[in-house]
Amino acid sequence: MIQTLSTAVERVFSQGRQLLHFTRNRLAPSTIRAFLCLGAWGRSDLLAMEDLLASVKSQKRKRNEVEAEEDDEEK
Repeated sequence: MIQTLSTAVERVFSQGRQLLHFTRNRLAPSTIRAFLCLGAWGRSDLLAMEDLLASVKSQKRKRNEVEAEEDDEEK
């Protein structure tokens, strides 16, 4: 019996296939690339998921503040 070894490229294609489910077919290529990189970095302990979540929450707060200021200026 010949065992096949999974190469890094094969793993990336497999992860991409999982990410690109038919319900996510409208993601921009840069978004797909970002998801794949973040996942690989998280699995390799190059990125702490807690840090990523904190950063995303911070960005959402900033965006909400800017939108609120824009709404106030329009009134």
